[in-house]
Amino acid sequence: MNFLEHVAKARVLAPAGIPVPRSVHCESVDSVAAAFHEIGPCVVKAQVPTGKRGKAGGIKLANTAEETQNVARAILAMTIDGHPVHSVLIEEQAKIAREFYAAVLNDTKNQRPLVLFSTEGGMDIEEVAASKPEALRRYLVDPDKGFDIEMARELLAGLDLSGAGEQVAGILALLYATSGNVDAELIEINPLALLADGRVVALDCKLTLDDAAAFR
Repeated sequence: MNFLEHVAKARVLAPAGIPVPRSVHCESVDSVAAAFHEIGPCVVKAQVPTGKRGKAGGIKLANTAEETQNVARAILAMTIDGHPVHSVLIEEQAKIAREFYAAVLNDTKNQRPLVLFSTEGGMDIEEVAASKPEALRRYLVDPDKGFDIEMARELLAGLDLSGAGEQVAGILALLYATSGNVDAELIEINPLALLADGRVVALDCKLTLDDAAAFR
């Protein structure tokens, strides 16, 4: 079962201590103006279970309440990759310095969790793996040992992360722990952004649980 971005961030990442931007989930144009007054200049993001939102025009910047309503109205009328848009996320704009990629998934071949990290965030990870395989790092986890911050540092060793290495390592360790806590088949942050003020924040999240875990 795939979960929408706003659910993954609010119910999984944030409670685990992984930083996320301020946001308000809106199901109607009427609620968007109030959300803007709470958030300010924002990104209006279609809430659909697909990764093709940006290319389809389902993610737009807005700088005034009127603009936010107009953008939200247009996005709520869209269908993206076969999914009608029933709600939008009004999220604070972020001044991005760099974009990374982080994920934990079940490696079905090896029957173990796999932690992935790349400095090439904001792109389709399959494209990165095909065009720049050296940019995608993998850590196959021994479930008996787990994956802690020391192992995260090992995974990141030698990478230029613009001084954000410790923050990223901590987030990777939290992401692994969170994946196990919710029985995720996949939990992916793309992009995991280094902001201009030095913070590292999860700007998007894809979460897939098996049906039994979702029911629990």
